[in-house]
Amino acid sequence: QAGLSPNAAVAAVASTSASNNSPALTSSSTDLLTAAAAVGTEPTVRYDAVHMTLLHHAILNMGQYLGVSGDISPVLDTALESAHTAPYCLDQLLAARKHLYIRYATELQTRALGQFLEARGNISESNFVPAFLFTSLVGVHVLHNTFRDHQDNLGEFVSAFVDYARVHRGIRAVTADYWDQILASNLASLLGIVELGNRIDHLGAGTETKTLREHLESLPDASRMAVTASIDALKRMQWVLDLANHNAQSFSNRIQATLAWPIIISDDYIDALYLRNPEAMAVLAFYLAFVYQIRSFWIFESCKASLIEALASYLGPFWKGSMSWPLSNIPGS
Repeated sequence: QAGLSPNAAVAAVASTSASNNSPALTSSSTDLLTAAAAVGTEPTVRYDAVHMTLLHHAILNMGQYLGVSGDISPVLDTALESAHTAPYCLDQLLAARKHLYIRYATELQTRALGQFLEARGNISESNFVPAFLFTSLVGVHVLHNTFRDHQDNLGEFVSAFVDYARVHRGIRAVTADYWDQILASNLASLLGIVELGNRIDHLGAGTETKTLREHLESLPDASRMAVTASIDALKRMQWVLDLANHNAQSFSNRIQATLAWPIIISDDYIDALYLRNPEAMAVLAFYLAFVYQIRSFWIFESCKASLIEALASYLGPFWKGSMSWPLSNIPGS
């Protein structure tokens, strides 16, 4: 099987979740799945000695890679046990060491995407766990690339982030019907953020987003779709902040909460962000400010304060008061 082309990979995956009236994917989609670029045919030998080196790296570093604490063996067990029935999962896991073995990782991720696209119509009780794990692994890759490759231009970053959100949600939608079973699977120990989220739902929300929420609710056209979607996305951002504050000593909780936000925002919000609606852009500033706080984690290490400042400048003086919390996270602001 030839390597999957970048455009085909992105378009096929994103089509599973994009709403009928969503704008088309932008040209930066090809940047998001860089693992699908510059690849010929798949290796003649499925796994060789270098792949075993990659597996050893995964065994030692997968917890750090995913930002989770505790026993990571269910991830490795799932990938290895499903190597014949869902080979895309193991390929994606081995691609984690991309910075050291760029050619192998690129081939592996491209092969994984092609296999997943072929298999996505046949997800069942027997293979939903490796499919879910695959979505998590590929989402980590694409989000890292989004921050790494688009820091110096706000417009490019927003386009890339929108594409990331659509691609990841499109892949994740394939396993959506199995969420309850996933929570009861051997991966349950890695999804503690869900239980924590349920607990904090009964507590009072924090105040970090209060000023922007009140500003959005006071707009004369507050019933407009872009505004209501942005208010909802902001409430979910407050949920992320509350998760982080509930156990401030747990860096893993902060990472998992941050990774969750692009998945739980609505398609309407993503569309509003694509169109650069100021309400949606203002909410994004809060997400970026929180990402900036945890930039010591490898996925977000490229996040710069200048991106948040550029966003605040883009919004202008009308939104200045609402940007106080994001800007307060930047030294010297």
